[in-house]
Amino acid sequence: MMIEDLIRAAQQEQAGRAVPESRVLAGLRPARRRRTRRLALASAAGAALAAAAIVAVPVFVLPGPAVVPPAPLPPAAAPPSPSALPSVAPTTVAPFRGLPLGYRPGWVPDGFAEHLRQAWIEQDAFGPTLMRVWKTGVGSGDPWGGTALSLYVRTAVDDPAASMDRSGQRVDVGGHDGWYTPAQGDSKSSVNWVIGEHTVLTLAASHLDIAKADLLRMARSVRPESGVSSSPLTLNWLPDGWTPTSLEVSGPSAQRWRTAVTAVKTPAVTVTDPGVTDPAATDPAAGKEKARVGAGEVTVTVGESTDAPDGGRQLTVAGRPARQPQRTDEAGKGLLYLVVDLGGGRLLTLTGTGLTLDDATRIAEQLQIRPDGLDWLGR
Repeated sequence: MMIEDLIRAAQQEQAGRAVPESRVLAGLRPARRRRTRRLALASAAGAALAAAAIVAVPVFVLPGPAVVPPAPLPPAAAPPSPSALPSVAPTTVAPFRGLPLGYRPGWVPDGFAEHLRQAWIEQDAFGPTLMRVWKTGVGSGDPWGGTALSLYVRTAVDDPAASMDRSGQRVDVGGHDGWYTPAQGDSKSSVNWVIGEHTVLTLAASHLDIAKADLLRMARSVRPESGVSSSPLTLNWLPDGWTPTSLEVSGPSAQRWRTAVTAVKTPAVTVTDPGVTDPAATDPAAGKEKARVGAGEVTVTVGESTDAPDGGRQLTVAGRPARQPQRTDEAGKGLLYLVVDLGGGRLLTLTGTGLTLDDATRIAEQLQIRPDGLDWLGR
């Protein structure tokens, strides 16, 4: 199959989990791609990597002020979490511990609460990004899709004026120039504005027919907030050449959380997504969105359920029951799965490309789970 055919097959497999496309984030350019779709693209493109053009290796490094190290972890003698794997001495890895919270709205519509945070590093015009999502509710599984109000916080933008799309209606957001993009019959609208020398904020509504006045009220209520987004899950080991690039925390409450950390192996290749175009592009062919696909990508998820297929080879990982499911469909046959029962009603799911089962096992054996600082879930 040609590379675009493989990518299209991967997109169809993931269509049910896709999140809002580029138009809902009219203030963002280039358009944002999601972890689940990138991983599917990586699987579909795996067979064609040898023929793909290799591009410059991306540098996933946060600017100095963006990293706030957490307090030292407790010694190994501390009582272990009932859902944690046995402790293994960590090896050297540069953990992605989170991004500054930066800002928070003081007003949200009735019935909405913050149920999802995702932080990622990506080498583009906007730099590191934190997305905070308010929803009317969320289960303990995959949080994407459905009604959402999302605040994108970017505090390391080199040139906000040059990076922003100003094609929307000009509005005032707390004394700052902003641009509002109304819904076009698709229940998606957004407003974006520059709030500092290097800070760009975007508030986007998805699957929600929200009035312009209410969206602007929420945007105008945004105020600075201290603190750092963090994850209960830390990867203490990765194979050489792998770097953590994003983390995600979601759930209905602090007691029922779900978290995922993604890492990428470089060098990377650039592949074209034939199903998405940049609405700002004058040439539709040139507007095809290009996604950076690493030579490998792995996502480690801890939650009450798993998205992995049923069955598979039975294993033991760090003394815990585990299994290695497999998919036979075109989009998923290149994915490596590892599911570990952590006890306490929690499962670890590792999904990746470009790594071996031994690599996956070692990642699982050396991870650390510390479910602190989750009181914001559902509030």
